[in-house]
Amino acid sequence: MVKPFAWDKGLDYMKTYKLILDHYRNTNRDTSKAYDIILLTQLRNGSRLTEAINFLNKIIETKPFKRQAYIRVEKRKDGYERLMILPEEISKQELMRVSYIIREANKWKVANYCRRTYGFNTHALRYALISYLSQKGIAPQIIAKITGHKTLDYIVYYTQQQKAEEVLKDLR
Repeated sequence: MVKPFAWDKGLDYMKTYKLILDHYRNTNRDTSKAYDIILLTQLRNGSRLTEAINFLNKIIETKPFKRQAYIRVEKRKDGYERLMILPEEISKQELMRVSYIIREANKWKVANYCRRTYGFNTHALRYALISYLSQKGIAPQIIAKITGHKTLDYIVYYTQQQKAEEVLKDLR
């Protein structure tokens, strides 16, 4: 398990996606459903938590309804926007049913829910996607565009660190 940063929990993208999706499908609480939608969206897009919340609020308000939208990248001062996509497992009806909770959501509430429910920090979801894409052979430049990173520094460091540890473990 690679842990170059404190928030990286070495989450497996597919296992984490399934974990959150199963919880989402099996809960009857609107708050849990809404927060799971936010977390699935964050994981699916490799976004920051507030970007996922902003994206969901944007598509809830947009008429006609669209499953994708461009959202401003939070940490960038140049106004850069990136495409985000609603996970295919989330229906418009389900999203609209819990939209009243998503409108009131903030990063502190969702982060606490994630920590209590799943035992990891929401930012680890961002790096689960980066790891997944890197393992699939996606170039760091493309990963940076997908996640909204302005420079390749973090992407290259993170993916090289992961790859170096994998190579070392696999040596015979």
